[in-house]
Formats: sequence, structure tokens, C-alpha cells
Amino acid sequence: MAHIKLNGNRQLLIDDGAIDEVNGLAQVLNQPTPYAGNPILRPSPSWEHDVGFVGTVVRDDDGTFRAWYQGWFDESYPACYATSEDGIHWHKPELGIHEVSGSTANNRVLNEACVPNVIIEPNDPDPARRYKMLYWDFSIPRKPGWASASVAFSPDGIRWTEHPGNPILTGTGDTHTVLGWDESVGKYVAYIRPRRQYKGGPNVRVIGRSVSDDFIDWTMPEVVLAPDEDEPDLEFYGMPVFKYEGLYLGLPWAYHTYAEEPHPRRAGTTDIQLAVSRDGIDWQRAGDRQPFIPLGANGKMDQGIVSAAKKPIRMGDELWFYGVASDGDHGTTHRNARGTLSKLRLDGFVSLDAGDQIGTLLTKPILCEGGQLTVNADARGGTVAVAVLDEEGTQHEDMRMIDCAVLDTDSVRHRVTWRGASLDHLQGKTIRLKFYVKSAKLFSFAIN
Repeated sequence: MAHIKLNGNRQLLIDDGAIDEVNGLAQVLNQPTPYAGNPILRPSPSWEHDVGFVGTVVRDDDGTFRAWYQGWFDESYPACYATSEDGIHWHKPELGIHEVSGSTANNRVLNEACVPNVIIEPNDPDPARRYKMLYWDFSIPRKPGWASASVAFSPDGIRWTEHPGNPILTGTGDTHTVLGWDESVGKYVAYIRPRRQYKGGPNVRVIGRSVSDDFIDWTMPEVVLAPDEDEPDLEFYGMPVFKYEGLYLGLPWAYHTYAEEPHPRRAGTTDIQLAVSRDGIDWQRAGDRQPFIPLGANGKMDQGIVSAAKKPIRMGDELWFYGVASDGDHGTTHRNARGTLSKLRLDGFVSLDAGDQIGTLLTKPILCEGGQLTVNADARGGTVAVAVLDEEGTQHEDMRMIDCAVLDTDSVRHRVTWRGASLDHLQGKTIRLKFYVKSAKLFSFAIN
């Protein structure tokens, strides 16, 4: 059996990529916790009716947060810009670029840029192209049921020049997200929703993948995620994708439409699911297709729509997910959309959970690339121990479960030790790990 190379990444337990056998453990989807002070982004009435972090949030090396977010105003979809020192309290600078209601004292950077997906490439030899944006320009005439994709470039993320050849794709859907430059394929990758017709089947929304060498000439999107064994009326409105510890993770916006409405359907609610891929093309739904970020209860600000920005921000041992929440569904004229924040422990997407009986996880063969095993686990009130085996499954002497210092606290980086032995002498060799888990949650592991 070929061995797995971790390449310095932490091994998540979202899929079966490193798992050989599991006994007595349940795979559990863990939902981010909504920030108690939500909403954290509200509209400025003179130039915004609704707002939300549908687009891009980044954190610079100096700690400053910057967001290119979605606005709604008088049937237009402007791209707006905001900054924050702490990721919670946001400032909207008066940029003086676009006039709205007789004033340029607003934070608009483009007047028509639905879902502004921005990537930053500071080493681009052309200073005017160091910021790149993919979006849907709502002002471009279109056929019924069709939309398009456009691009723009900027030296600073504020003053943008729209590509003169826009739209760069026509006959698409209206919701696009950008992964960015993917070194694995040597191209820019975007998840551009195709037109709603899917292989001669029902007129539904699906997720497509498109690639480009120069961020201008993009391939027509090929379907990579479509409803299959889902509820009958589910569609996918969009899917931000980001790379995380060697995996491609996707946040599909699950669009629950109403059976009473004929296709194409224009009304419904959206929540967020979780998907995983090893190549960005073949996708597996995680957590038994349950909501990763669910709708709120009736009467709450997020009862109708939740959507997500293109990737989370790591803050210490947490992942911060920015998004939008609305109390109205997709068919509602006024949605009361606001920007939100949710927080997840590092690597906390999916865990293997044990009850009061010991459960076990046996990994596939792994190339031992370091001398220290670290484990992300919540073992408060329980235990986690690890044994080291050779490729054939024989336990290494002095590295059995009974030789392991038991983990019984909560940490994202438990250091695993054994009595009188370490991984140092196994570096460069193929090993297996066997985890013994009781009344605890196991999230990930790494060898460094």
C-alpha cells in the first residue's frame, strides 16, 4: 500500500484520506459559533440598503483587516470597501470615487460588482494588476436566465480599472468565487456557476469550475458539484473554495427552493454546507450533508439567508468566518441583510467523537517526516492515547498505548510522548498511528 505524505500539513479527519479503520467513533460535523455581537456590519442608509460579507475579507501582515463586500442599493449591486483593526468594528472610508445620491462621500469601489472576489498578488510585475477582482456586472445586458463574468484590476484595491473586454464569459450564472492561483495546476481557478440548465436535466443551479492563465481568458465552467441524493428541491447558489492543510474545502450555499414554484425557481432559503476535495474537481460532501452554518430560528436576523465570504481568517487558534445573514429569503424584495461573524476552533470542521467506551482510529501508512506527533483534541473528561505501528500493523516496542502519556485536556497542539521512545528513530520510515479515544473529540494530527 502506498504511503501518505503529510508534507508538514496537519491531517484533518473530514474525509477518509488518511483513515484505514474506525471502530466506535462517530464522525461529527462541528458548527462555528456565531459571534454574540452580530451583526458586525450594518448599512449606511444614504448609499446602502443592505450589506453583507459576500465577497472577500483578508488580513494584512500588519494585522489590518480589509473587506470588499456586497452592497445593495436601488436595484444595484455595488462593491464596497471597509477596514478594521480587530475584525469586529469596521470603518467605511469616504473614498470620493463614485457619486451616490449627489455625493461621493461613500466607500464604493465599483458601482456594479456582484460578489466581489478579490485576490492580492504583490509580486505581479505590473503594479496596476496587483489586485484582481472577478464579479458579475449587473449592468451588462443579458438574455433571460443568463448572466456573465467580468474582471477588474487595481494597484491598491481601491481604484479599479474594469477590463475593456468585459464580460470575459457570457452564458453563466450570476454567482462566482475565486480560489486564486493554484500552484497544483499552474493556473488561476474560479468556481463560476454555469447557466442553470444541467446536462439536459432540470433547470437548477449547480457549481462549475473554470481556469485561466492570465485572469482574463477563462474556460467555460465545467460542472463539479450538482444535487444528487439531496432533497428534491435543493440547488447550489454558490461555493467559496479555499485551500487548507493540503485539502480543498468548499462552503456550498445550499439553496432550498419551494416545490410549488416552477423552474427556474427564484425563491428559497440558503444555508451553508461543507465539502472537501483532494484536487478541487472531485468533491465529497462532509457531515452527512448537514448545515455547517445553519439558518437561525424563526424571528431571528438569520432566518432566511446565510452566505459566506470566500475563505476564513485564522486568528490564533480560531478560524473566523465572515458572511451575510438576512431575515428574508431569496425571493424577498427587502432582505434586511447584515454582515456577520462566526468562529470555529482551529481544524474544527469535523471530529471523530467517542462515548464512554474506547473507540479506535487506525491510519493508513504514513511517511514519518519528523520526530514529534501533535494532536488536536478536546479530551476534557476523557482520554486520548496513541500507539505507533509499522506498515504491516505490528506495534513498535515501547510505543504501545500503555506506553503513551494519556491526553486528558483540551488543546489544539497536544504533544504526544511515550515512555522511553520517540519518533526520531522512525524518520523516513513508513508508520501507522492507532488512536484510542474515550469521551473525547479528535480533530487532527501532525508529524513535525
